[in-house]
Amino acid sequence: MARPRRGDGGHAYGNKPWHFGRIGGVFVPADALARFLRDRIGAENVRFVSGTDCFGSPINEGYRKLVEAGEFSGTIADYVLANHERQKATLEAFQVSLDIYEGSGIGLSGIKQQEMTDAFITRLYDNGWLE
Repeated sequence: MARPRRGDGGHAYGNKPWHFGRIGGVFVPADALARFLRDRIGAENVRFVSGTDCFGSPINEGYRKLVEAGEFSGTIADYVLANHERQKATLEAFQVSLDIYEGSGIGLSGIKQQEMTDAFITRLYDNGWLE
């Protein structure tokens, strides 16, 4: 069995729009399971959650290439948000029944991720494991 290349598989990086393979290979099976479980154990017991990974080298590299080519002039946050919105619209167009679709650096999810990261780094520093 071939391993997926880095950046493929389950990651949903905020660096590009999605193709049908991503929707059909990742979200359609998960959506079928979520719908099945909602039918069997009740919608109140099922949360289908996904989102955009807003951090990582594929995002930085995609952003850098577009900026250097003069094809994008916003910030990296603008770039990720635009891709997140396109990804979300694609899921809606295919009627994927997500309960929550957020981004690791967007909105409340972004705030919570920053708080957790700050707490983790502070604890490492306070314990002398980080200078």
